[in-house]
Amino acid sequence: MARRSLPLLASLALAGCTEGSLAGPGGALNADGGLPRSAYCDALIGSGGAQDGALQLQGAPLAFAPTTHGFGLSVVVQSGSPAMLGLRTRAAGAPSWGEAMAPLVRATDLAEWSVEGLAAGVRTDYQIIGCSTAGETVLHGGHVVTQRPAGQSFTFGLISDTHIGADLAYTNQGDETTLAAVAKGIAAASPDFVANLGDILDYHQYGFNTPPPDAAIARQAYVNYRSTLGDLAGNAAHFPVIGGWDSESGCNTAAEIERSRSQRLLYLPAAGPDTYAEGGSPFQDYYAFTWGDALFVVLNVFTYTPTCHLLTPGPADDWTLGQAQLDWLRQTLASSRSKWKFLLIHHPVGGNAGDDANSAYGRGGGRAALVGEQAIVHQMMRDYGVQIFFYGHDHVFTDMVVDGIHYSLPGSAGAIWMFTAGETGYETSWPDPGWARVDVTSDDVHVQFLTSTGASLFDYTIR
Repeated sequence: MARRSLPLLASLALAGCTEGSLAGPGGALNADGGLPRSAYCDALIGSGGAQDGALQLQGAPLAFAPTTHGFGLSVVVQSGSPAMLGLRTRAAGAPSWGEAMAPLVRATDLAEWSVEGLAAGVRTDYQIIGCSTAGETVLHGGHVVTQRPAGQSFTFGLISDTHIGADLAYTNQGDETTLAAVAKGIAAASPDFVANLGDILDYHQYGFNTPPPDAAIARQAYVNYRSTLGDLAGNAAHFPVIGGWDSESGCNTAAEIERSRSQRLLYLPAAGPDTYAEGGSPFQDYYAFTWGDALFVVLNVFTYTPTCHLLTPGPADDWTLGQAQLDWLRQTLASSRSKWKFLLIHHPVGGNAGDDANSAYGRGGGRAALVGEQAIVHQMMRDYGVQIFFYGHDHVFTDMVVDGIHYSLPGSAGAIWMFTAGETGYETSWPDPGWARVDVTSDDVHVQFLTSTGASLFDYTIR
């Protein structure tokens, strides 16, 4: 990961607190005469930066882009200054915390850290602390697993089509209570990470696939999404995929794309072109990484398709990744020596659904394996041994095997629209909301479709 330098305030960071005392050893007593503040908070207060009043976070932290040696952590502040926060870490179960670290303040409500110096495939605990003239507070605790080396088994979660909006009272969008229930179920499985296969956000109140009118609305939608994930966001690293409703489509104007992209880069950061050896886009909209014995390739079918697709009859074969992304995909697959290879995308690079409008809209999954540019992608998967093509978009669970490759759709984790066979073209599908659990070992991959209530709908194993 390309790590940002921490501000000068980081040089003030001194010893954090031990397990026996949530406030750090040494330093001044809290204003109420309770446990002592850490020297880190004392340094902040001494510099004149501390403020009266409580610091409060907006939801849990968001863990992102874990590498073999570290991870990123993003925090949204609901009240107070993000500059008054600190992060301390320790190896899971260790008796004492390391030095507190000052954040990079990325916006007036946004703090971000890049943690370095860790080992691969280990769990690291963390605490977010807040400093004020009234004292020191532990605002949130969690843990993150670093990138696993080959040979280690792991579990990850897949969700899609959450459709969370900026105004949670608006009805024609994803249901945040459904997403919250799904997130709680995923958290109980203790996955290393979770990937959202796109249509993370929703702006139906402005029209069908109409971009939000200003960046503040995109910001609020991302904050709502993060908050709805609950503690899952802070305990399992998050990997996003671009969907159409995330409003970075190639038929939008440059200003409209930037309006949404700028807020995604701030509030839902992912892997940049230098984070992993596999590289990717400078806009974090396509990227790849290796985890254990598996290669994950995240693709973006929207930003590089210049034509609009608005659920009306039209061409189903003009979707494209763009030449640069397509060439990068081929190089990434050809260079990988991973036993397991997975592609993650919002929908195929083509469509073949139950009717012309839905086909043009990119529905159909494995039915579209040989349509347009998807035929090129499908041949790449055959040539380089990709086992699973994970996608979203159609709001149901289904799995179809084409030339030995699974086209797997893990349902919807929030959208209220469940499509019929007449729309999708699927012979077998399940309309329940939920998620997919994937367990990966050196010997096999097990995929399980789970509802928001924990019921198992379908599963398969690749050996």
